[in-house]
Amino acid sequence: MSNDASKSRRTFLRGAALTLAIAPVAGVSFTGGRRALAEDRPKAEDDHAHDYVNDASDAADHELYEEGQLCENCVFWDGEVENGWGGCNHPDFLDVLVNAEGWCDAYAPAG
Repeated sequence: MSNDASKSRRTFLRGAALTLAIAPVAGVSFTGGRRALAEDRPKAEDDHAHDYVNDASDAADHELYEEGQLCENCVFWDGEVENGWGGCNHPDFLDVLVNAEGWCDAYAPAG
């Protein structure tokens, strides 16, 4: 490999490593396209997508709902951001916050 090619490769790798190191600090996620910063995301409203409700007890009559299923124990739950509201890694919820006590028909048990 020529000296110029080696230098270009090192420069590229250094820049890529720096970009990946800065991404979490800048609030950028590589898991779902553009993901809004937590403070910029609105709170999901009932029926946002997938029969979502902010209070799981409101889903009691849904054929897929089972007692105890909550956003906070779903595989898509991304952790609390503020006052019981948190992120959801499901593609249809990336730009909103969901209620920890909420539910939707995309629920999948964590762990």
